[in-house]
Amino acid sequence: MTDLAPQELRILVAVADEGGFSAAGTRLGTSQSAVSHAVRGIERKLGAVLFERGRFGARPTPAGERAAAHARRVLRMLAVLA
Repeated sequence: MTDLAPQELRILVAVADEGGFSAAGTRLGTSQSAVSHAVRGIERKLGAVLFERGRFGARPTPAGERAAAHARRVLRMLAVLA
């Protein structure tokens, strides 16, 4: 099993919710390039392409949808424990 840090989970969810790396960066208070770099690292860790990148943003692949759903659940559980 691959471990992802909470910040990686937040990035994954932000890109899925916002539909792009720039908007996710704005939401998270970081740069588009940092988000893009992090997503590439997450994809390497998971061994799957999570987003279809296009001229108008990023759309989750089926694997990305599943990963984002799991990330949301984990983040909710972490919030309860905090």
